[in-house]
Amino acid sequence: MTASRTRPVIGIALEPFGWHPAAFAEVGADPLTATSAEHWVGLARSAEAAAADFVSFEDSFTLTARDRLSGRFDATLLAARVAPSTTRIGLVPTVTATHTEPFHASKAIATLDYVSKGRAGVLPATTGRQADAELFGRKPTQDSASQAAEALEYVRVLRDLWDSWDDDAVIRDVETGRFVDRERLHYIDFRGEYFDVKGPSITPRPPQGQPVVLARVNDLASESVAAVADIAIVPGGTDEQIVAVATRLRAAGVTRILGDVTVFLADSERTAARRIEKLDRREELADDALVFAGTGAELALLVERWQRLGLDGVRLRPGVNAVDLPRLRDTFAPLLAGRPATGTFPDLLGLSRPAGRFAKAGGAQ
Repeated sequence: MTASRTRPVIGIALEPFGWHPAAFAEVGADPLTATSAEHWVGLARSAEAAAADFVSFEDSFTLTARDRLSGRFDATLLAARVAPSTTRIGLVPTVTATHTEPFHASKAIATLDYVSKGRAGVLPATTGRQADAELFGRKPTQDSASQAAEALEYVRVLRDLWDSWDDDAVIRDVETGRFVDRERLHYIDFRGEYFDVKGPSITPRPPQGQPVVLARVNDLASESVAAVADIAIVPGGTDEQIVAVATRLRAAGVTRILGDVTVFLADSERTAARRIEKLDRREELADDALVFAGTGAELALLVERWQRLGLDGVRLRPGVNAVDLPRLRDTFAPLLAGRPATGTFPDLLGLSRPAGRFAKAGGAQ
């Protein structure tokens, strides 16, 4: 069940200094400052002040152009560190499904949900890179269809494990010394092509019941993963492309669809474009989403147009954090009016808390 909302869903995707690989150079930043917790807390608070419903944290097994000078933190641990310093924003770490086990990820995200008091999400990602496969040595690289099929199973296992404890499974009976009622824990007995997981989890059911699952759509294969997610993120494109992908995803049952856009803001479109040109002279931007160069007002109009075309909002990727996050705050902060000061991630999205799917089944003995 979902509740209606007219205000756009806004996510902000955080990278150490921004989504342009030369972002640190525009503001003369020391790349090593990104290794401090305070750096990331400051970014998350800036996103919260910009009326963002959530922030996402990237992750990968090998360094990219955006983090090769600063290093890459574990996204889930980073979100857990940021959680106590924020109050009303969803925290969405990326978890690479291709070479990791869903049991461990389910436990980590459930823990994040407790730490953040119901504000955890997860963005399962895939990889077909040879260098990533060599880090594990367990299987060869996979094509996009195989990656998507594995990610689909991954999400299903996550959801089953989160539901493997009933909400009232924790009883804390001091007299008998019983912490849980075993009748309210459930084997999930998942058997698929990629995963066989018996369960149950060893972590109580998260405060949300089901932490919010996001999926990024890159091709038709990845649309199958979006169909079992709560939010689909699609690359921005022409109006016709947006309508087409939104129509397919709605038909598959997706309730929240966001457009992905990398933003470079300035007082004019020309000045914003010059920012990109200057950065590209140091290292060229290779982007897999729409790149927007313009004013905050023009960006707000783009978001409104995408809503009319069938999207629910956007995930904004600041080109340079130090420049673009303050301008995003100036543009979208008025949307904070009327929002609760605290709440769970589903509350912000207008999603209701799901019942556990195994609640009436027999327990794990």
